[in-house]
Amino acid sequence: MNKIEIYTRPGCGYCTHAKRLLESKGLDYSEYDTYAQPEKFQELRRRTQARTFPQIFVDDLAVGGFEDLLKLEQQNRLPK
Repeated sequence: MNKIEIYTRPGCGYCTHAKRLLESKGLDYSEYDTYAQPEKFQELRRRTQARTFPQIFVDDLAVGGFEDLLKLEQQNRLPK
């Protein structure tokens, strides 16, 4: 089973879309709200230089944001 993590912020439409996509595929994920958990924001900065939300990781590898996740889904490359 793959470990999926998603770093989000409140009011982020792309974050909502990414979570819905993962849920529609029946994939479990850990969500880190970087506003409610400021330490997760610092952790995110150590993991990637990306400045947009969401930021998604699969098995500790940075996937990118929602559009990157959507491309993986369209290519049937999301974890099963």
